[in-house]
Amino acid sequence: MSEPLRVLLIGESPGNLGEMLRTCGRKAELIHRERPRDGLALASGGEIDVVLLDLDLADGEGTAFLDRLRRTAPDIPVIVLTAAGEDRAAFHAMQSGAQDYLVREKTDAELLCRAIRYAQERMRAEVLLRHSEAMYRRLIENLNEGIIAVDEAGLITFANPRMGEIFGCPARRLVGLPIAGFIAGENIPAAPNPFCRQTDQRQEFEQDLIRCDGGQVHALVATSPIVDAAGAPLGCLAGVLDITGRKQAEEALRQSEQRYRLVVESLSEGIWVIDRNACTSFVNPRMAEMLGYSPGEMIGRSVHSFLPASGWAAMQDRLKRRRDGTREQYECKFTRKGGETITVLVISSPFVDDAGEFQGSIVGVMDITERKRVEEEIRVRNEQLMVLNQVISVSATSLSLAELLEESLEKTLNLMGFHVGIVYMLDAERKQATLQHQRGMPPSCMASNRIIKVHHWPFNFTFIAGQPRYIERQADLSSIEATILEEFGVSALACIPLIAESVVVGAVYAGSREKMSFSREERTLLESIGKEIGSGILKGMLHKRLEAANREANLYLDIMTHDIKNAENVSNLYTDLLIGMLEGETAQYVRRIQSSIQKSAGILRNVTTIRRIHHDASDLGPIDLDAVIRGEIEAFPGIDIEFSGIRCPVWADDLLCEVFSNLIRSAVRFGGSDIRIVIRVEDYDGENVLVSIEDTGPGIPDSVKESFFHRNDRGWTEGCGDGLGLFIVSTLIERYGGTIRVEDRVEGRPDLGAAFRFTLREVLHAVDDDDDGDEECG
Repeated sequence: MSEPLRVLLIGESPGNLGEMLRTCGRKAELIHRERPRDGLALASGGEIDVVLLDLDLADGEGTAFLDRLRRTAPDIPVIVLTAAGEDRAAFHAMQSGAQDYLVREKTDAELLCRAIRYAQERMRAEVLLRHSEAMYRRLIENLNEGIIAVDEAGLITFANPRMGEIFGCPARRLVGLPIAGFIAGENIPAAPNPFCRQTDQRQEFEQDLIRCDGGQVHALVATSPIVDAAGAPLGCLAGVLDITGRKQAEEALRQSEQRYRLVVESLSEGIWVIDRNACTSFVNPRMAEMLGYSPGEMIGRSVHSFLPASGWAAMQDRLKRRRDGTREQYECKFTRKGGETITVLVISSPFVDDAGEFQGSIVGVMDITERKRVEEEIRVRNEQLMVLNQVISVSATSLSLAELLEESLEKTLNLMGFHVGIVYMLDAERKQATLQHQRGMPPSCMASNRIIKVHHWPFNFTFIAGQPRYIERQADLSSIEATILEEFGVSALACIPLIAESVVVGAVYAGSREKMSFSREERTLLESIGKEIGSGILKGMLHKRLEAANREANLYLDIMTHDIKNAENVSNLYTDLLIGMLEGETAQYVRRIQSSIQKSAGILRNVTTIRRIHHDASDLGPIDLDAVIRGEIEAFPGIDIEFSGIRCPVWADDLLCEVFSNLIRSAVRFGGSDIRIVIRVEDYDGENVLVSIEDTGPGIPDSVKESFFHRNDRGWTEGCGDGLGLFIVSTLIERYGGTIRVEDRVEGRPDLGAAFRFTLREVLHAVDDDDDGDEECG
C-alpha cells in the first residue's frame, strides 16, 4: 500500500481544501499550521510531500517566508495560494522557487490535484537535474585535462580550472575572450572559431597555444561540435591536454639519435619500436630483459610471437588504430622466453616520417605483474575483511547463541562461496558434539552425523586438541577422511575449533564441492572467523554470568533491606519504650541509640533509592512541584521552613521528593533543629524553573563547592554521614535534564549558610498567537 500524500498548509484556515484532496485518487492527509515557524519546523523534518503556502500571511511575510522555506526544505514542492488579482505576487513567488500558484477563489478539486501532481513531478525532475548538474560540474572542475567551450563567434563561454592553469590566468577571466587570441602560428583557420574546423565532426589535433604571460604551450586538442535541437551548430567543446614537455622531448630525441639511445637504454621502462609490418625494429635493454631475451634476439621478430594466442586478435586491432593515428594506453599480457606470462601496461603511439607517412609504433612498456599481484592480494584481503566484519557484526548484535551460530554460518558460506556448513557444540561432559545448525548437508548423512564422538580420530584433532583440520583430496588422504568427504558430498572440508576462555566449546565445518584445497588466505580467514565466533560465545557466557550475578545481588539486597527494616522497627519500638521509662543521662544514651538507628534507616533508604535509579526505566511525566515541596515540608514538622514561588508542573517521576528530602535532611543534620530554611521556585528561561533551597547553617567552604556532589570527594564532612543523599540529589537532577550548584546564601560569606540551586524542565502548554507569551506555566 502506498504512503498517504502529506500536504502541509501554512497560513489561514484550510476551508474545504481537505475535501478537495480526497478526490485526488490517492489517500491524502492535510496538515494545517497557521504560524509560519511551526510549518517551517514541520517541513524541515522531511516527512512532508507538498507545501501549500498562503502568501497573505500575517505582517505580509509570505514572500519572505517562501525564501526561508526554499532554503530549509529545497526538495519539497511549494504551491502558493493567492487572492484574485495578485498575479504579480504569484509571479514573484514562482521566480523565488514556487512550483505553481492557485487563486483561492477559483480553485476546485481537479485544479488542486493537478497542481499538486504537476508540482511533485517538476520538483522530482528539478532535483534530478540539480544532482546531475552538480555531479558533472565537480567532474569537470577536477579533471587534469583542460576543458573549454567556444561559441560560433569564437568567444570562450566556459573554461575549467585546469584550462586556466594551461593559459596561465584564472578560468573566470577567460570567459568572453576570443579563442583566436590564444592560438599561435601563421596557419590559423580563417573561420571565426578556429577550434571548430569542421563543426559537424569530432576532431583531434595538436595546437600551439599562447599563454597570458606570452609563453607557449603545445596542446593535444580534441573537439566535439555543440548543436541545438534542430542540429544547427552553436560552437564546440574542446578537451585540451598540455603536451609541451612531451613534444620537447620528442624534438630533442629527433635532433640527437645518440642522446636518444643514451636516454632510452637507461630507462627502467621498456621501449619497443615496431615497424609498419608489426616487426620489431628496436628494443631497449629493459624491454629485452623484461621478456628474457637479448635485444638482438628480438630484432626482426613479429610482435605476435611474444603474445599468447588469445591476445593476437586484440593486438591486430590496436595496430590498425596506430595506422589511423590513434595513441592509446592499455594493459595486455606478454609471454617470456621460458613460457611464463607477464602483465604489462602499454602506452603505444604511432610515428610518421617527415612526409606524414605512417612508419610504425613506439611503445612504452611497464611490467605491472607484481602490481597486479598486489592488487589482487589487496582485493582478496578486502573481501576477507568484509567477510570477517560481517561475522563480527553478527557476533556483536546476536541476542542468543542459536542466532549467533546460525547467522555466522550463513554469512561465512554466502560470502566465501562454500556449499556445506555445519556448527557443532560440545556437551557438558565434553564427550560428544551435537549439531546445532547446518546448511547444504546431504539428508543421507544427517542421522549419522547429528551427534559425533569427539575422542575419535580425526575429530579429536579439532575438538580435543583445539587445532584446525583441513581434509582435502590428496594422494595421502586416509580412508576415514575420504569417507567424510564422500558423506558430506564435498571435495574439501575445513574443521575449525570454536574456543571460549581457552576451552574448545564446539567447531564449525565449511565445505566446498568445487575446491580441491583451501588457499592460505582462506585458511587464515576461516580461523579468524572461528576465533570471532568463539569470542561471541564467550561474550554470551559472560553476559549470562553477569545477569545471574546481578539477580543474586538484587536478591541479597532485597533480603537485607527487608530484614534490616524489621530489625529497625523493633529497635525503634524498644528505644521509644526505654525513653519513656528512663530519665537523665541514661535516657540521653537511648536517644543517641535511636538517632543511630535512624541514620542506618536513612542509609538503607538511600541505597534503595540508588538501586531504583539504576534499575528502573526513566519514565518522566508531569509532576506537581508545589505538592511535592509541601509534602516534604510536612515531613519535617519541627523545622522552620518558608516556601514561596510559582506553581508549575515539571518533568520528573515519583523520586523527585527524594531531592527535597535529602537536601532538607542534610541542612538539618549540619545546622541543627533551630536552622531556618527558605525554598523558592521561580521562572528561569521560559523552559526551566529555578529552585533555590537556602539555609542558615554552617555553610560550605569554597574549596569543596565544585566537588561537593561527588560521592567520594567531600572530606570536610568526615563523621557526618556517608554522602549518599547528596549523590542521589545530583543523580536525579541530571536524570530530569537539569543542573545543580551550591553557593553561599550571602555572597562571599560561606559562614552565613549555603544555597542549593537547581533547574527543572517545565511542562509547557501551547497558547494562541494572540497571547503575550509563546508558552505558559499552569
